[in-house]
Amino acid sequence: MRAPLLALPVALLAASPTPAAQPGGGAFMFESGTSLLAKCRNKAPEYGLACTAYIVGVVDGIRKDLFIGRGRQVCWPERMSADDARRTVVAYLERWPDQRRTPASVLVSVALNDRYPCQK
Repeated sequence: MRAPLLALPVALLAASPTPAAQPGGGAFMFESGTSLLAKCRNKAPEYGLACTAYIVGVVDGIRKDLFIGRGRQVCWPERMSADDARRTVVAYLERWPDQRRTPASVLVSVALNDRYPCQK
């Protein structure tokens, strides 16, 4: 029974793109907007799960930074669902193809800030 559960992470790692660098030798990243969007568009359930898990992980990381006082204010809903976050990020990536070479973690934040801007 353990073999199928262990096979999923290995399959996702094997199918994941090679970590990429920013154009011009910038920051290392595991996911770009391009690779994240490819996972999100893939119809296989394990890719949908990987897409959503990545986005939720980034959101949790940003909220953790806020909690410990190291992040910038965001005006996202307190109870945003994983599906809502995913739809927001995918819509942003589809609307702005020229930004897809950017690290996906940055694009998750930008997409959510675009949808839920702070009112001044």
